[in-house]
Amino acid sequence: MMFRGFEAHGSVEVSVQGQVLYVEAIGPWNLESLKQSAIKSKPLIEKLSKAPWGVMVFLHGEAIYVPAAAQKLATIIQHEKSIGRKATALMVNDCASPNFAKLHMSDIYSAAGENFEFFDDETLALAWIYSQLQDNHQ
Repeated sequence: MMFRGFEAHGSVEVSVQGQVLYVEAIGPWNLESLKQSAIKSKPLIEKLSKAPWGVMVFLHGEAIYVPAAAQKLATIIQHEKSIGRKATALMVNDCASPNFAKLHMSDIYSAAGENFEFFDDETLALAWIYSQLQDNHQ
């Protein structure tokens, strides 16, 4: 029997509208899930990277990354910052534990040096992202 690693836990769907990468994610997530979502989002990020861009994240379920995945996510964000990523808005109100999600995500995004905020309202979150893109584009 051959060892094939772990199965992916958690799901991530990605799409683009304007200069914003939308991420719909249901946790918890492991490293395998993170690798799959990185492959899915690569062509979208390549298109976005021609100008400043932001990320709108909707987290659902148990919003937690296993330690190896959390470290890898911070590394991915650092790389994306080098190709135009300017800001991330996070919506955690549909998480099993919104307060824990905020603490956990804050640790990861702070480790990555990302400009991020939490929102309860998608319209406000999107307005904030675009204000960050304007501030960074001048």
